[in-house]
Amino acid sequence: MRESLVCCGLIGFIGLIGLALGGCSSGEYEASQGFGGGPFGYSADDSGSVATAGGTSGAPDEPTGGGVTGSGAATGEASEGSSDSGLSGGSEPPPPPPGCGDGVVDMGEECDDGDVADDDACRSNCTLAACGDGAVNVGVEACDDGNQVDADGCRNNCQVAKCGDGVVQVGVEGCDDGNQNDADACSNTCQAGSCGDGKAQPGEQCDDGNANNFDACLNACTTAKCGDGVVYGGVEQCDTSGASLQCNANCTVSKCGDGVANAAAGEDCDTGAQSASCDGDCTSVKCGDKNVNTQAGEECDDGNANGGDGCSSGCKKEAQGPKKCDQGNDPGTGSPWVVCSADANTAWISANFEGQYHPVKICQNLGYATVGLWGGTAGSVCGLNQGNTSCTNPGQMVFTQGAWQGAGNCGQDGLGPIVCKWVMWTCVK
Repeated sequence: MRESLVCCGLIGFIGLIGLALGGCSSGEYEASQGFGGGPFGYSADDSGSVATAGGTSGAPDEPTGGGVTGSGAATGEASEGSSDSGLSGGSEPPPPPPGCGDGVVDMGEECDDGDVADDDACRSNCTLAACGDGAVNVGVEACDDGNQVDADGCRNNCQVAKCGDGVVQVGVEGCDDGNQNDADACSNTCQAGSCGDGKAQPGEQCDDGNANNFDACLNACTTAKCGDGVVYGGVEQCDTSGASLQCNANCTVSKCGDGVANAAAGEDCDTGAQSASCDGDCTSVKCGDKNVNTQAGEECDDGNANGGDGCSSGCKKEAQGPKKCDQGNDPGTGSPWVVCSADANTAWISANFEGQYHPVKICQNLGYATVGLWGGTAGSVCGLNQGNTSCTNPGQMVFTQGAWQGAGNCGQDGLGPIVCKWVMWTCVK
C-alpha cells in the first residue's frame, strides 16, 4: 500500500499523464484527493459509481477481482459480508483479515495474539473476545451461547445458569428469587412453594410435608384446632366442627356431668354435679320437675305445683296426714281407732268396735286442728250401723251428732272432751 501511495504522488505532479499509467491504484481516496472526478485511474458518473481502469463500472464498496477492499485488505475473492465482533445466535465469525495470526496487530485487526485459538481474549479472526460472541473466553467466561436469551442454560453475562441467580431457567426451575430464604414462595431449590413440600410458605400456617391429616398440621397446611372437623389424634376426643349430640364444643365427648353445657345434646346446664342452678340431669332447677334438688333448697318435689299433698308448691315438705287404715289407741283410755280415709285437709276416724276417746287430742296428734263432725257407729267400723264395714270397705259417712260443739257425751279430763263408745268423727285443718 505504501508503494502505491508513492506512485500515485508522483503521477499527481504530471497531471493527466497518470492516465497512461493505469497500473497504479489509488485505493479509496475521495474525489477531492485526486485530479479527476473520481479516484486516480477512475472516472466518476452521476450515480457516484466509478469505472475501473479496465472500464468496468461498479460501486466503490463493491470490490472487483483485482481491486482492494475498503479496509485495505486484498480482495482476491469477493467478501461474504461483514459482521460485528460478537456472534448473534451462534452464527459463524467473519473471516480473518490477511495477516491475522502473525502476532502483529495490523490495520483492520482489533488484536492479534499469534495463535488460532478461539478461547482466549483474542479470537481467531483477530477480534477481541466479548460475552455473546459464541466462543468461551477461558478464565473469564463460564459459557457463551452467542444469544440474548437470559433464561436458558447460559446467562447473558456468560455465566452458567444456576438456582439462586435471580433468573428462572426455563424448563429447569419453577422459580428463582435470588435469595437464600427457604420459607418464602420460592424454595432454595428453585421450586415454587406448595402445600406438602415441608416448607411453610406465605399463606400457609404450617407444612409438615406428610399426608397425615390427624396430626398438628392438616393436609391443607392449616394448624390443627378444635372445631376444624378433623380429630387431632391424642389431643381431641372428637371434632364435629362445633357442639353436637355426641361431641362438646371443646372437642370432648358429651356427657351430663362433664361440666360442659351442651345444648345440642339436650342439656340446659352442666355444672358437673347438682347445684343451686342445675339439677343432676343437666336441666334447669324447677319445682315440680320431680327432681329433688337440695342444693336449690328443695325438700321435696312431687311433680306438681299443688299444696296440701305433703309437698308444697314451693317444694317444701308439708305435715304428713294419716293414711287409710292407719291404726292407733286413745292416749288416755287406750281404746283402739282406725283411719277410714284421709287427705291433707281432713281425715275420717272410727272407733275400732268400741271404746272412749279424746277426739280433739287424736286429731291434733295426726296433724289436724280439731274435730269437724261426729256421731255414733252403732257397732259398725267406718259406717253407721252397717254390717261388714271396715277401713277397706267403708260405709256411709253419717254422723249422728253433727258438728262438734266442743263437748263430748262422756265428760272430759285433762286431755280434753271424751266421746263414748261406738263413735266416729272427722279431723279438719
